[in-house]
Amino acid sequence: MRGRPDIVALPKVAEPQQIARLDQAVARFEREYGIAEGSTALLPNIEFARGLVQTAAIAGSSRRIAACLLASEDLAADLGAERARTAWNWLIAASAFWWNAWRPASLPSIAPTPERCRGRRARYALGAAAGLCRKKPGGSAHAAIVNGLLDPGVEDLRRARGIVAAFEAARAKGEARAVSDGSLVELPTYLRPDA
Repeated sequence: MRGRPDIVALPKVAEPQQIARLDQAVARFEREYGIAEGSTALLPNIEFARGLVQTAAIAGSSRRIAACLLASEDLAADLGAERARTAWNWLIAASAFWWNAWRPASLPSIAPTPERCRGRRARYALGAAAGLCRKKPGGSAHAAIVNGLLDPGVEDLRRARGIVAAFEAARAKGEARAVSDGSLVELPTYLRPDA
């Protein structure tokens, strides 16, 4: 805390009480070191099945929480699951994290960085498809892969801009839907043109 961190990550969070205790400790250090109280964010790392089923409670346990991270390696070990290259077990866990826990809290989701090199691109792509919109790179070699998969490409930007323009033009005419690139555009698509 002397270094005035922007965020403090807590590994292996399984209970909301762990975050509540961390919040209190961070507040104490903020007062002690003259840091603006409440300015340090928290990042719970969900690494156990017990934490996965309590992610909504964990995410709501402190106003400081900026995001939640799902950690696949420890979760697979806790479940006794094979860490297969196809990563179906991880995709199921990520879906549970996203749909049942993280999404209701409206917090950014952070997907894990696989420790193995082979299959990393496929797992990143699976995470992005499952709605895990952030990645925690394990190093500079991972950063380039993460950026390449999560940054929109030229075609993605063209498509999203076309959706927004078509829908806004239709709205200006009093219409509730539009067509862009041959596809029907309604409010949900307009709100998430990158989906």
